[in-house]
Amino acid sequence: LDVVKKFKPTILLGMTTVGGLFNENIVKEMASNVDRPIIFPLSNPTTNAECTAEQAFEWTGGKCIFAAGSPFDPVTMEDGRTYYPTQCNNMYVFPG
Repeated sequence: LDVVKKFKPTILLGMTTVGGLFNENIVKEMASNVDRPIIFPLSNPTTNAECTAEQAFEWTGGKCIFAAGSPFDPVTMEDGRTYYPTQCNNMYVFPG
């Protein structure tokens, strides 16, 4: 959280296999500093993803750009908006 507060990143790339690493405080702090935060929890399987699609959309008020290394179900917000999380192929995203 201290790093996010100090450096104000615009993207979170998850390649740690540490499920839940992108917690609510981190995501909300990042979202407060950028119009469209980019959140890519790329770890597989879904249980090891750094956050879920539902968490990312909820914690950013639906303004994040989200793609994951594992599939996630669509997310419907309280106001009725529905987001369809993208699964990105790790081959194109992970540093190689």
